[in-house]
Amino acid sequence: MRRYLNGLFAACFLLCLCAPAYAQQADKTATSKQNEAKRLIAEIAEWPEKDGSRNPDGNLVLLENLARRVDANGLVPVLDHATLMSELARAHFYMRQYAKAVEYHELAAHDLESGKAPPEELAALLHNQATVLNSLARFDEAEAKFKRALAIRKSLEGERGPKVASSLFNLGVVYFRTGRMEEAVATISDAVEQQIALNGAGDPLAIMAQTSLASVLGKSGREEQAIQVAKRAEEAGRKALGDKHPTYAIALNNLGVALVDNGLYAEAIPVLRETLRVRRETIGEKASGTAYSLRNLATALRETGQVEEAAALLRASIQILEQSGETDNPSAISQMYDELANFAAKQGDWAEYERLSDIAIMDADKKLGEGNFDRATTHLRRAEKLTERGRTAEALPLAERWVPVLQKVLIPKHKDRIWAELLLAQLRQKENSGAFWPLAESAIGNLTAKLTDIGINDRQLVREAATNRKAAMLYLQMGLAAQDHDRAFAALQLFNISDLAMGLQLSDSMGNAATLADRRSLTGLARKSEELRGRYGKALEAQDSAKTADFAAQLDLITAEYRAAQADFAKNHPDVIERFRPAPISLATMQAQLPRDTLLVAPAVSAGKSFVMIIGKKSLDWHELDTKQLLESVAALRLAVDNPDPELRHFPLDQSHALYQSLFPKGLGGRSTVLLYGGGPIAQLPLALLTSKPHQGDLADAPWLIKQASIRSIARLGIARSANLTRLNRRNMTFAGVGGSDLPFTKGQQLAGLRSSLFRDGKPFAQSLNALPYLSGAAEELRQIGLALGSKQQIMLIGPDAEEANFKATDLSQADITAFATHGLLANETLAMGEPALLLGNSKQGSGEDGLLAASEIAALKLNAEWVILSACNTAGASGTDSAVYSGLATAFAQAGSRSIMLSHWRVRDDAAAKLTVSTVRHAANGLSKANALQRAELELIRNRSVAGSAHPAIWAPFVLIED
Repeated sequence: MRRYLNGLFAACFLLCLCAPAYAQQADKTATSKQNEAKRLIAEIAEWPEKDGSRNPDGNLVLLENLARRVDANGLVPVLDHATLMSELARAHFYMRQYAKAVEYHELAAHDLESGKAPPEELAALLHNQATVLNSLARFDEAEAKFKRALAIRKSLEGERGPKVASSLFNLGVVYFRTGRMEEAVATISDAVEQQIALNGAGDPLAIMAQTSLASVLGKSGREEQAIQVAKRAEEAGRKALGDKHPTYAIALNNLGVALVDNGLYAEAIPVLRETLRVRRETIGEKASGTAYSLRNLATALRETGQVEEAAALLRASIQILEQSGETDNPSAISQMYDELANFAAKQGDWAEYERLSDIAIMDADKKLGEGNFDRATTHLRRAEKLTERGRTAEALPLAERWVPVLQKVLIPKHKDRIWAELLLAQLRQKENSGAFWPLAESAIGNLTAKLTDIGINDRQLVREAATNRKAAMLYLQMGLAAQDHDRAFAALQLFNISDLAMGLQLSDSMGNAATLADRRSLTGLARKSEELRGRYGKALEAQDSAKTADFAAQLDLITAEYRAAQADFAKNHPDVIERFRPAPISLATMQAQLPRDTLLVAPAVSAGKSFVMIIGKKSLDWHELDTKQLLESVAALRLAVDNPDPELRHFPLDQSHALYQSLFPKGLGGRSTVLLYGGGPIAQLPLALLTSKPHQGDLADAPWLIKQASIRSIARLGIARSANLTRLNRRNMTFAGVGGSDLPFTKGQQLAGLRSSLFRDGKPFAQSLNALPYLSGAAEELRQIGLALGSKQQIMLIGPDAEEANFKATDLSQADITAFATHGLLANETLAMGEPALLLGNSKQGSGEDGLLAASEIAALKLNAEWVILSACNTAGASGTDSAVYSGLATAFAQAGSRSIMLSHWRVRDDAAAKLTVSTVRHAANGLSKANALQRAELELIRNRSVAGSAHPAIWAPFVLIED
């Protein structure tokens, strides 16, 4: 016992002796942990300053290690722990692990609230939470957190401030993604205004906000406004950041996309080329942003016929995306393979088409759901190609399966749904399988309603024109197959109305204030209706019965209001409806209004099948065209007039007659007037230079079509009634002549005040301008036109008076006839330009003008001209090789208010242009119709031996007459 007690005592004594040592060790451990905590806090504090987008996977490893050390330490304050959780959320966000990002944001929010963090820190976290939730499409949660962050920031900054602007912007993005377009436009516009006012237009955040606003405006139907905002963002970015900054690349790219979305492909190409250059230099060759720039440029090139380069760019884009594992757009790769397959099909390489199409379908099937729109369209495009190859039995099951998918997700007037339904209807007709006319009639009814609805935005029709033409072509084929000429004629008009929509749009320069106000009200209602349909569809998809019922009720109200507004507009402004949204007329009506001496030729030319209808007062013929042969003839004839032989003796008369035979296999039947309606590539040539019989020998003796008939192109069938309508009203006519600028420019001189976004480097190339020939006879030509008219009231802007600044300051709204004698420049032809223009000149620094009267500026003019004569080169040219018939300068002048336009298809020799214009005007002033006056002038020039090479079409046939 003693021994035990002694042992216990000894143990107690030992404990007593050791107690101070344990205390010291504990103090040391606590101090060590406190020091470690300080180091951990300092380490945490470094992370918010780092660029989280660089090496996110490596960052995540480091942060997770840091989190383990923080948890083991246990002394890191709650607010610093909140920062760490927030950084982990950011790392997961950049890794696209959005669900994990949400978890860590919730942990951070709990820390901030329990630690009573400063309000701005909580607002910042809420803002970041909402951003991630937005990425996850959890829009209701995102909206609530953005609004809470906004409320906190307004309590700190007031109604305006940099943080307020940031929250407003992101809240607007939520509205945009949930289809609330009007709220999105208002909210993002407010944010942009604040950011520019607080930080300046050149601030990177302000630039990003502006370029995003441009996208939202475009999607909401405000396309022209979208382009203007995109241009301002690009200009601000270039000036403030330079062309080696990634934010500038984004602004430049969005400008290019806005132009593409509006069908302005030729204008978009130089912008997108520059975007690609900047992105390659800033983010590298292999970045996903570079890949998407490659694809955007490929789209514009494809639409302008530059297929080989477009295909090469698409392949490069696919390679980048496949190597990078890009997942932001799961349908991107399948869509690009499908485009490549389409290129192969156009070249007739069906084996390569099958290979690429198989890849597109497999990728879509792997990545996209059963009810996905992109997946359905990929399969339907396969069905379309099978149909083109006559394999309709294989195509029909595909259409039967996938068309219902589009019917579920798209509204009845959606371009892709209309096309798909008509494809299915045609396949049923070909395979004699089920009812096809009810489906076809429903689809074509929706297309007709859309193309004739003044409330539909003009630019929307521009974007949809190609698909609309495809749909109309399907219905045309169905009508012809059934020998139903009434249906076929209606389809032909829809085909060409769609073509016309590519160019002729109602602009603010046209009509009176009441007309424009009523139109804006109507388009506003259309936007609201479209927005509600989108939100209704999302509610249906989400199976939200309460929202579905609410949106359905709102839709009923807005639809009734819209229909009433449509009826009022048609009653109050029938002339606007008739010009800008002409409804198809019946075949009987068309024939009844045609004069006996007139033949209407109406081609419908597509990449696949093409047809032409030739209509007389009591006759109708139609036949299929050989598209390949037609295009070869057009190309050969264009080459012969664009680059004629130096001696002006030779012309491809065989091709001229081949094209005549393809259009008029039975001849003209004695008619003396030919009207061309539509035509696509055929409209790139004056029909006057076709020959009605085979011919060899002297060109002056060739049987040119112009020797048989006068020719005019018409934009609307309603104006085909009589040649008398094309005669001049010669009472008290006012004539305006513009041109004769002092060109070429002196060596090295630059035009002042350029709109730089229209040019590759912000300036025109002086050497290109100096290469243009001096139009020595332009001033005299204008004086002679004035004399030929016998007009006592004249506005003559000649030489320096014709320069752009003075031209714009001159009121031409009272001029009945306006003639321009200057150089016409096509987009991307002589200069690295984005749109066609007339060269007026500008010698005055600081005028704010660039000397080029661009198509967009022409469209904004206020004219009321009975006739505009463009004695200038290339003024009939479209914006690109695949552009619509009525585009470029012709459309611009029609929009400005001209009802009849005479313009050229190629470069006109100065002496020949003067003789043709003066003679045409003289004959018109003496009572001939404009078309007969032009015919007489051309026949006179053919016989005029004093003019060198006058019998060659390059000299006598450049002008065409277009009436709207």
